[in-house]
Amino acid sequence: MNRQAKFVVGIALIVSSIGLLVYSAVDQTKMYMVTVGEYLTAADSYAGTTVRIAGRVAEGSMEWDAGTRDLHFQLDDIEHDGVVTVHFNGLLPDMFSEGRDVIVEGPATGGEVFEASQVLTSCPSKYEAERADAALEANAEAPETAASY
Repeated sequence: MNRQAKFVVGIALIVSSIGLLVYSAVDQTKMYMVTVGEYLTAADSYAGTTVRIAGRVAEGSMEWDAGTRDLHFQLDDIEHDGVVTVHFNGLLPDMFSEGRDVIVEGPATGGEVFEASQVLTSCPSKYEAERADAALEANAEAPETAASY
């Protein structure tokens, strides 16, 4: 085999190895983000994968045991297309409460209870804009001072 053919074969092996590594890394880290309704209609298709389910904590469904760090609640679809029962064992997330939009993450097993490995609450930053608008309105209504710099 001549030198040029060996070079081409070597480059092909390197490129295919890198491609295989990238494919396996992406395959292991991909995660589906679905609503409660989407999850309920196709729960079997998510089996064996890690999934994130977005919904709202149903009113009156939250049960928190601080001693065992067990959290049980119902995750209601924002469009009211169904409910998923969720169990999470760990620290209660900050700002977690009933009626709050949350995202639960965990392996899709197809069981009656979704075993969440992580619970994410929504970011409160969307409320800061309303506070800033209210402050601007309050300043606009306040009388101006004589001193100006």
